[in-house]
Amino acid sequence: MKTLFPLLFVALLGACIPTTGGNLVTFHAQASGDPALVNGGPLTFTTPRGFEVTLTRARVTVGALYLNQQNPQNYSLEQSCIQDGIYSGEVRGGLTIDALSPTPQPFPVEGNGTDGPTRAAELWLTGGDLLADTDKTVVLDVAGTATSPTDGPFPFDARFTISGNRVIPPRNPALPGSNPLCRQRIVSPIAFDTRLAEGSTVSLLVDPRAWFVSVDFTDLPKVSDTPLLYRFTDDSSSSAQADKALFTALRNAAGPYRLELTTP
Repeated sequence: MKTLFPLLFVALLGACIPTTGGNLVTFHAQASGDPALVNGGPLTFTTPRGFEVTLTRARVTVGALYLNQQNPQNYSLEQSCIQDGIYSGEVRGGLTIDALSPTPQPFPVEGNGTDGPTRAAELWLTGGDLLADTDKTVVLDVAGTATSPTDGPFPFDARFTISGNRVIPPRNPALPGSNPLCRQRIVSPIAFDTRLAEGSTVSLLVDPRAWFVSVDFTDLPKVSDTPLLYRFTDDSSSSAQADKALFTALRNAAGPYRLELTTP
């Protein structure tokens, strides 16, 4: 999926990559399911909660990939989602990744950066504009069946967006920007200690099993008897454990996502 950023947004990001402290480089970017796990067909695994899950569809949409000179642990109150001067590399084109396929899927644009040190990375789960109030892009699209020794089967699907359905009220009325929606769209920091080189390739590897580590499928609402189907709710106001667990795991920087660098 190729996305076009609004011109103003692109202009704001134009200063992100510094021109000092390293040579400018162009690099390739691609993504796939982790080749050690997936073979292009359904993926079957057992979760820590004892559910045997067979995934038949697992797609995640990444609107942009950014590499950071620093390793940001947490965003502070009122801190901007776009932090000028911290980026060592950027891929501004979006891609919907088939996480069940081991075949590398190239991002539609080349990446730009410097050969200075990279400490971490972040993914933007968006259809284009990180700061948009509304974004109907489905950033997670999964389907499969879960069973356990005592429960199931639970044929399920989920189509998650990050728009008004994910707004979190400010922690303090005096700090109206303390929970901006853009922060819900950023997965960070993903460990990636490296240095870019001209013509190198950055590979994003996705482990779809990690999205379901904490999900209790017995908590899913049934939406159909014929055919039998359960569905995750695309709304952070849902009190269901399954909905919260899947959305939290989607944004977990330490579990589903891994980056590798290949140099020419």
